[in-house]
Amino acid sequence: MTQPTLERFLDDVKHHELTIHQNNGVDRHLIFKNPATNDRHFNITTFKGYLIITGEMGSLVFSQQNDMFNLFRSDDLSIDPLYWGERIQSTSCEAKYASFLEFDIDKVKACAQKDLDNFIRDNELSEDDESVLRLKLETSVLSAEHEHEIIDRITNFGCYGFDFDEFWEKDYRTCRYNYIWLCYAIVWGIKKFDELNKE
Repeated sequence: MTQPTLERFLDDVKHHELTIHQNNGVDRHLIFKNPATNDRHFNITTFKGYLIITGEMGSLVFSQQNDMFNLFRSDDLSIDPLYWGERIQSTSCEAKYASFLEFDIDKVKACAQKDLDNFIRDNELSEDDESVLRLKLETSVLSAEHEHEIIDRITNFGCYGFDFDEFWEKDYRTCRYNYIWLCYAIVWGIKKFDELNKE
């Protein structure tokens, strides 16, 4: 699963311009867009205790401190997605995590393969038994194409004493592409705003 890099984000917004609609203490309304198109435009709105980002890449509401720019401000455009994700406001805890995390099937497959490799290393299996075990993993778990399918196959997997009984004790989620992009948009937008206000 790929994530946007800072370089990719900067390329996406290389023609974006900042328009300030409001700048009154912590009450701000900023629009960032390419004048020639609406592609990947976004708005940042703040008021006491809140920062809202909206636009083509999605919408999120964060809350933690009086001036939310202080939470996100970063001169080197570094981001802290998991910490910031905990500050998302949502209708429920489940909805909050779903807004920035998603199931990572590639991570699940890599961990399943690693668990099997460790089992084979630690147990004496014949070449035939090892081949059967690897083939079963390949045709069952590693061929799964979506979340529910792979969960079912891992839950019901068993062969030559190998199973995934403790597999789900780990977290197999990763940050969503759009969420990472929005994190970069926030820090970049704040930096552009700060640079304009220094002039």
